[in-house]
Amino acid sequence: MIEDIRVVPVCGLCTAVALLIFTFVAVPISFKSMEQGRQSVILEWMSQSVSSEVVTEPGISFVGFGNYLIEFPATFQAMYFIQDGRGVNPAPVAELFQPVVKGPIRARSADGLEMQISVSLQWRLRPSALRDLYNILGENLYKDEFVRFARAGVIEACAEFAADEYFTKRAAITARMSQVLQTNFAKPELGLSLEITGLQLREVDLPDEFDDEIENTQEQMQEVEVGKAERQEQIIIMEAATEVALQKVEELLKGARGQAARVQLQNEATIKQLMLVQEKQAQANAAILQQFANDTQPFERLFSVMEIRALDDHAGDKLTVSL
Repeated sequence: MIEDIRVVPVCGLCTAVALLIFTFVAVPISFKSMEQGRQSVILEWMSQSVSSEVVTEPGISFVGFGNYLIEFPATFQAMYFIQDGRGVNPAPVAELFQPVVKGPIRARSADGLEMQISVSLQWRLRPSALRDLYNILGENLYKDEFVRFARAGVIEACAEFAADEYFTKRAAITARMSQVLQTNFAKPELGLSLEITGLQLREVDLPDEFDDEIENTQEQMQEVEVGKAERQEQIIIMEAATEVALQKVEELLKGARGQAARVQLQNEATIKQLMLVQEKQAQANAAILQQFANDTQPFERLFSVMEIRALDDHAGDKLTVSL
């Protein structure tokens, strides 16, 4: 009986110590930390399945005993399809944020011409798609699938434009590529939901023969533009000369109008003066005739008076015959 009493306290003490040790061990491993720029899903170690909860806030989070976080990038990541990847990632970054760098995409234009397209874009995972993405592709294979989807979208967009349009409609082609990629990466029913932004059409590598023909065409177009510019220059010169001539004609017209107005004023003044002189003369003649109107021979009487008046008005020293 005494031995049984001694065993019970010992067992209870051992259990308490074991629980205390378990608590000290279990509590710390039930909390996980996550750095800035990441988002995670919680993997439950007992069921080896991912819970529906998505951790988006950085810092320490309670995930449960034995569970741990599967991290994904929360910021925009870069994807390049280029010939030379040097200088793409000059600063070392964590593996999770390493940009995807692949070779140019081989595609065909709407007229069947084969070409190599160099593009770059930025993508970001939406939190709502992390659980399905992990269940389908895990935490390491999703980038390879993203590359495949991106290539398919670029090839699809390239097939809608002719080869020469890649030199004249780059903005429209870039917008169409961005639209196709956004559609291809927005399929929640397949566990795929990404944001696509910043797509750039960097280079278009066409066959040498086509490049030569395009270069020749561009040279001819430049010559046409030069001809248009020269023609416009000549038009401007002729318009300026026409304007100067019109101004000169206007000046001549103004001068002629002024001269005509001056002559007209002079003529009017002369006519008025002549009219006044003739009027006065007529009045004087009428007055003279009025004085001789009662004579039987008015004209002879008038002439006699005129002779006498002429002799009276003439200086005596200038007469040839002395009276």
